[in-house]
Amino acid sequence: MKKSIIALSLASIFLVACSKTDNKNNQEQAPTATSEAVAVDSAHTAENSLDWNGTYKGVLPCADCEGIETELELNADKTYELKETYLGKGDGKAFESKGSFQFDANNTSVIELDKTGDNRKYFVAEGYLKALDMEGNEITGDLAEKYELKKEAE
Repeated sequence: MKKSIIALSLASIFLVACSKTDNKNNQEQAPTATSEAVAVDSAHTAENSLDWNGTYKGVLPCADCEGIETELELNADKTYELKETYLGKGDGKAFESKGSFQFDANNTSVIELDKTGDNRKYFVAEGYLKALDMEGNEITGDLAEKYELKKEAE
């Protein structure tokens, strides 16, 4: 019995000692923010890296209707066409607007429509757009996943 306890104690000490050595080595290898500068790849942006032009569709949440059927076409010349139909409200006619958009200088993954499009902002991702709030922040909460417009196949 004593031999088992001694063997178990030695094995435990050995494992703890090895664990501390591994942690020390890992800490020495990991770069810190103060010791090394992090390189940011400013050459690759949503504008030049993603196939963003095309038609995006979805039903966005609505405060006083069943939803807003939305179709947003982004053209390569940075113009857009926006069609919105309020479901369960009104005559079912689409509200249409056309204008231009630009990629945000501070966040190159975000586009902003012009005044005709109420300066709305969208996060540009591969295959979808995500509607953002007026300050350009992601919408959170229970309905957050409902703010996506999926890109239509060409």
